[in-house]
Amino acid sequence: MTDQTGLRERKKAATKAALSDATLRLALEKGGLEAVAADEIAARAGVSTRTFHNYFPSKEAAFLYDFNEITGEFIAAVRDRAARQPVWDALRDACVGLRIDERFDITQMQCREELIHSSPELIKVQAGQFMELFTELLAIVAEATGRSTEDPYPRLMLGSALIAMKISNEDWIANPRGRTLAEAITQAFAQMEAGIARPLADGPEPDA
Repeated sequence: MTDQTGLRERKKAATKAALSDATLRLALEKGGLEAVAADEIAARAGVSTRTFHNYFPSKEAAFLYDFNEITGEFIAAVRDRAARQPVWDALRDACVGLRIDERFDITQMQCREELIHSSPELIKVQAGQFMELFTELLAIVAEATGRSTEDPYPRLMLGSALIAMKISNEDWIANPRGRTLAEAITQAFAQMEAGIARPLADGPEPDA
């Protein structure tokens, strides 16, 4: 029974991944997600439109499937690390440990970012996902710091960490400049930890 359940879950995951990939490719071909229909996505992935709707509530959710999966991994990693290291370090190291630059093609990542930033609906859906991430992580950070979730301290710490993650990821995707993503994330966390009144002396050189 366990093997059958595992096989079923793997098939579901494969179908979701295929639908998400089809969504991205069609959005790239058509110059935006707004021009893509659910039945086109289903046909490209080789499933029925009904199957698409069984897996995703919208094409935006399908497009952002990778983000949703990665955040799930991130939350689990933070929870595990926070039990054995300072929570700020846990947030940084969990982010670095995702190794997004080794899992996804940089050109594809750049195209995804462009499509997201050009779509108000995608921005809206991603913002909702981001708030869900914040809520789940806040409970972990609050517990690790011995504070309430209503206390400003864990909220400020988590907000700072998530901003460092978002900015370093976006900056690296737009222009790696010979750095690894891990280096970009580590630098951003170090800057937050040092304070933002002045840039770190060993920060990246400004673009010419």
